[in-house]
Amino acid sequence: MTNGFDDGSFNTTHENSRVYTFFMLLFFQFALFCLVALSFIMVVGVPVIFASPDGWVTSRQFVFSGVSLWLVLVFLVGILNSFVA
Repeated sequence: MTNGFDDGSFNTTHENSRVYTFFMLLFFQFALFCLVALSFIMVVGVPVIFASPDGWVTSRQFVFSGVSLWLVLVFLVGILNSFVA
C-alpha cells in the first residue's frame, strides 16, 4: 500500500536540483574565470597600446571591445552570483 511518498518523486526532484546546481556552479566559475582572464589581458594590453606609437588610432576598436565585454562579464558574474549563493 502506497501513501504517495514512496514513489521516488522526491529523489528525482532532489537529483534534478543537484544537477541544476552543479551546472550553475560550473557556468559561474567559467564566467568568473573569463572575467579574471580578460581583466589581466586588459591590464597588460591597454598600457602597451597607449605606449606604442599610433597605438590608440590602430587599436581603439580592441580597447572598446574589451571594455564592453568586461562590463558584460561583470554584470553576468553579479547575476550568476545571486543564483549560486
